[in-house]
Amino acid sequence: MKPTDLAFNQALGLVAAPAGAEHLLELPFAPVVQNHVGTAHAAAQFALAEAASAACLQRDFPELDGRVFAVVRGVQLKYRQAGTGDLLAYAWPDDLTRANLVRDLQTKTRTAATVLVELKDRAGRVTFTGSFDWFIARAGTAP
Repeated sequence: MKPTDLAFNQALGLVAAPAGAEHLLELPFAPVVQNHVGTAHAAAQFALAEAASAACLQRDFPELDGRVFAVVRGVQLKYRQAGTGDLLAYAWPDDLTRANLVRDLQTKTRTAATVLVELKDRAGRVTFTGSFDWFIARAGTAP
């Protein structure tokens, strides 16, 4: 399942980035994602970033599609600037995840992965940075 297929993400208006884009997902700046001061709500930014971290795992490790159970188990984040327009989500696995994830799942039933995320507006200003830690288990072995 793609992150854009989840009802919650659809309700927020999350959409996939256009083909060939560097970013993974987009969050249009609509009233539903705005806070009381008219900027992007922290929860909406968090949802976009979490979805981008999942999309990153799907993009960078397609051989695991349908073969694993994955859930976020920890996050470190910082809101950098107010989001006042559409937000674009960029994500990439950290070096240990890139080097070890597939091999770990060949020899163990479960492992961890870390995905780094940045949200930027269309002008390139960073509004959010985060590190999402995932618990990943081979399908059928999850608790």
